[in-house]
Amino acid sequence: MSVNLNFWVRPSQKTSNGKTPVYLNISYNGVNCQYSIGVEITISQWDKKAQRIKGKSDEANLGNAKLVAIRTRAMNIFNELLMSGEPFNAHTIKDKLVHGMVREITVQHAFEEFLAYMQKLKGKEYCQPTIFKYKNTFDRVNEFIHYQYKREYLYLYELDYSFITNFSAWLKSKYDNSNNTVYKHYQRLSKVIHVSMNKGYLNHFPFGQFSIRQDKPNLVYLTVEEIKRIEEKEFSSPRLEQVKKIFLLSCYCGLSFKELENLRKEHVFTGEDDIHWLTMVRQKTKKQLRIVLLPQAYQLIEELQHLKPTNKQKPSPFLPMLSNQKYNSYLKEIADQCGIGKTLSSHVGRKSFCNLALRMGLPIDMVSKLLGHSSLSVTMAHYNAISEERMVEDMKRLNEKLNCI
Repeated sequence: MSVNLNFWVRPSQKTSNGKTPVYLNISYNGVNCQYSIGVEITISQWDKKAQRIKGKSDEANLGNAKLVAIRTRAMNIFNELLMSGEPFNAHTIKDKLVHGMVREITVQHAFEEFLAYMQKLKGKEYCQPTIFKYKNTFDRVNEFIHYQYKREYLYLYELDYSFITNFSAWLKSKYDNSNNTVYKHYQRLSKVIHVSMNKGYLNHFPFGQFSIRQDKPNLVYLTVEEIKRIEEKEFSSPRLEQVKKIFLLSCYCGLSFKELENLRKEHVFTGEDDIHWLTMVRQKTKKQLRIVLLPQAYQLIEELQHLKPTNKQKPSPFLPMLSNQKYNSYLKEIADQCGIGKTLSSHVGRKSFCNLALRMGLPIDMVSKLLGHSSLSVTMAHYNAISEERMVEDMKRLNEKLNCI
């Protein structure tokens, strides 16, 4: 298969001097790219069929000589790449034309650079779970390259639409990944590619035509009655009692598991009129959070501070926390003993606080502030699901009143 080289002008695109730039379109093996070659003419000067500048003026002769030189050079580059046996595409030819070299940066090298950068900023801009997720995506990409291309590496310029569609299908068939999990892998890979583009390793985004949407997950939260059921249940196991109090604290203040881990004595203080306040930086958005604590939340913080860490549990500087994995495991046991047919996790407590606040009539903008959401739209996503439950209850009450009439 040969390469197609075509010069063209775009009449609608003009520079400040009223002239139009000449472009070279490079097409090879289904991939196209264009770039301005640095020659500007008036539309009337261009011979579309011959792909050259009309006339025999010095300016026309100089422009046409440049067109011939670029075409010749592009063909020589194509032949060199073909003879080398290395994979290439139209963007590779353009890179060599423009920069005089091909940036032979592999996907693996780009990923390793980004992971090293994340590691340097660990605890500042990136937390360990985020780094772990990027490492997981890197491992999946590596495994797919071995499977699909039977090679140890892949150059950045080889990435294309076919790569991402096949990678997405492979994740679903090989690991039974959901659409949302595939989306997250695509999101992380795209981040690495954009960073590589900023570094000059790549001059285009290879997945421009690819699109994938996240499926809307089922919102799991506890009703006021279910929260009370857990609150009134007494457990014989000290560990379950500890997890119960941590979970209820999340239900009454809306902090995530990581934020409860990060909570320190200086974050909680009592102001005027014995109002209890909490101020800290949110783990996810890095925004300052300053909220009033419910008396129930403040009481739970007091109780948790007096609990002694159980055996093999790391001492906490403020609250006696467990690992997230063990915490979620014990939450399932609590749900079973309380007769709650929902899968409890560390994040359900935060969602339950959102439900609690909205059901008690707090304005949506206030709930968003209490949760420390980055925007009101994030809160609205939860509000829409919860408002349906409120609508059912309101209609039941309306029906009762109609029956009385």
